[in-house]
Amino acid sequence: MRKVCLGIIGLALFSVAFGQEKDKYRKSATLAINFGMMDFKTPQSIKTSSAGSVLGNGNWAKVSDMSPALGISFMKGISNYFDYCVSGYFSSVDYPFRDKTTPEGSSSPLGEFDASVRMKMLTDNFILVPYLKAGIGGSIYKGSKLDAFMPVGAGLQLKLSTQTFLVSDFEYRLPVTQRANYHFLYSIGIATGIGKK
Repeated sequence: MRKVCLGIIGLALFSVAFGQEKDKYRKSATLAINFGMMDFKTPQSIKTSSAGSVLGNGNWAKVSDMSPALGISFMKGISNYFDYCVSGYFSSVDYPFRDKTTPEGSSSPLGEFDASVRMKMLTDNFILVPYLKAGIGGSIYKGSKLDAFMPVGAGLQLKLSTQTFLVSDFEYRLPVTQRANYHFLYSIGIATGIGKK
């Protein structure tokens, strides 16, 4: 997964260095409000069995097993096909640290912040744009020390108007530090341009 992250970031830097058809469709400064669900249960099930087993047996976590999250994101185009994105998500979860055998038994505040690069398959001129994303992030649980993770995933962007989009992400958040744990983040949001096109 780290190679995938580095590959996407490398392609973005290559895109900046060599330019793209005058970047006619580069995204202007854009702000998004997102609603998400944090899923710690499904990755644990996959870890103890396999993805095929979880999908085949219908063991994907139910919505009631997930924690709702509210997020805000800032996006800006690097080129026609690459955007950078800085996001923050806030939730209340019972965080199952990897260095403990069981969760603490009560929900507490969790803040997650990340910076990522989105590699779009099409330019923003198209109505529906699929993309891949990868980056680096950090989380703070109950105001304790910072833990690090790497978000990798995919998403869809639906153009509603010239500078307004509906965005939907599926992210797998991979732990970097010892305490952090694997989890999915599913999100949907509305994004609108705040800068000059």
